[in-house]
Amino acid sequence: MNRFVIIGGLVVVAGLAVAVYRAKLGAEETQGRIDELKAETVKVEKDIAVLKAEEAYLTRPERIGPIARERLGLEQASPGQYVAAEALKQRLGEERLTLPAPDATPEAPSTVSPTQQ
Repeated sequence: MNRFVIIGGLVVVAGLAVAVYRAKLGAEETQGRIDELKAETVKVEKDIAVLKAEEAYLTRPERIGPIARERLGLEQASPGQYVAAEALKQRLGEERLTLPAPDATPEAPSTVSPTQQ
């Protein structure tokens, strides 16, 4: 009986040793993956910084202004074109009042006869 207890104890110790070894390997693999992800994060952050710098360079007004004038025919807005948000509703109402009335002339008859349709 004493032998069975010793053999059982050795089997349990061997099983625990295998489990600890597997856990250690799993932890090392997980740590390796964490290190890879940290390195990738640093690379992505550097890429983002480069892209933000490029965006800042490309969106400078002194760069966009000439392109807008040359290619699109746009000009700088005049102060009269700016309207406060509160005055916009009132201004739109005034513009509706000053629009020309629609033509009162009747529409010209169609030149296509019903038989040609």
